[in-house]
Amino acid sequence: MDNKRLMILGTNEYQNPVIVRAKELGYETHVYGLQRGEIGERTADYFHAVDVCDLEQMWKEVEKLDPCGIVSICSELVLHTMNYLLRKRGIPCNSEWTEKISTDKYLMRQAMKDGGVDSPNFMLVTDKMTIDEIYAATTEFTYPLICKPVDLSSSRGVFKIENKEGLKEALDYALEWSKKKEVILEEFIEGPEYSGESIAYEGKYKLLAVTEKHTTGAPHFVETGHRQPAPLEPGMFEKIEQTLYKAFAAMKIEYGAIHPEFRITKDGKIYFMEIATRMGGDCIGTDLTPLSSGYDFMGMVINICQGKAPDFTKIREPKLAENHYIMSQADLDEYERVKKEEPETIWRASEMKPISDKPVLKSADRAGYYITIK
Repeated sequence: MDNKRLMILGTNEYQNPVIVRAKELGYETHVYGLQRGEIGERTADYFHAVDVCDLEQMWKEVEKLDPCGIVSICSELVLHTMNYLLRKRGIPCNSEWTEKISTDKYLMRQAMKDGGVDSPNFMLVTDKMTIDEIYAATTEFTYPLICKPVDLSSSRGVFKIENKEGLKEALDYALEWSKKKEVILEEFIEGPEYSGESIAYEGKYKLLAVTEKHTTGAPHFVETGHRQPAPLEPGMFEKIEQTLYKAFAAMKIEYGAIHPEFRITKDGKIYFMEIATRMGGDCIGTDLTPLSSGYDFMGMVINICQGKAPDFTKIREPKLAENHYIMSQADLDEYERVKKEEPETIWRASEMKPISDKPVLKSADRAGYYITIK
């Protein structure tokens, strides 16, 4: 009988769908994380209260459990642990080099530039540099610019800079967020914002879905909603595929889920913002992609984390799927309206936190979300 014990790293609501899907597929789910009362602690067949960032302890857990595979889907924090354990287990995964550049926005941008992928002017800024040094290094840059911590996601520390006078304030803001005290500063690309959900196996790629993103706009660009499939001009999906695959190859991505974020300019050029070697968070990979494409995205990732090829059989009829974030009283009122007038369109919803009167600066500041299908 095949070993069906699956090790899952992480317990929060964005990780929970892969726990649920694994159980549907017949796996015995062993979920690891600190005991914090998260939903995954309850939905798992077996919950193990372990710090998933403690590599030595996690390897001892692997030796005890002897799992068929090791998976985490949305967390960059746990990505290092997952790949470390997969390598020791002898299961193919991305290289340490790919892992390093996929969690450092500056190294990622440099790798794509070296691979011939279109890039804006960019530079690395550290807390050791003076503002005069930065002014001197950006004389060829065209405003507006954007700065982001090299080591964070979820819109944390992002700031758009309209002119030279706003540069220092923006960099100070971003550097304060960065654990490394390093920020990437680059020219801002105008155009609608998209992301993609892709899968890699043995260095071959397939784009499963393109997501239209909605954000708060400048200066912080916190995401307010997502739509799949994105409305695209004829032929654009194929052009996106070609460009994405070139970027993935530049980063030497070989295995697992991939979440690229990019803009499309008026003249049809595609510019990357960043690429993560994981599913898109905010329910994009776990919910929207299976709903809009019909593909079992989580099943593919579970297969790959065991050393098996992904299965591209469609498991459901594709639908229009949208994620709506609650950021104001008006958003909450609209959710209540949908619940009352169109309840059949709601796929699922989160618990709702109280609406805050503070500015929304990052994804965690949002009050909740609901997903609709049509």
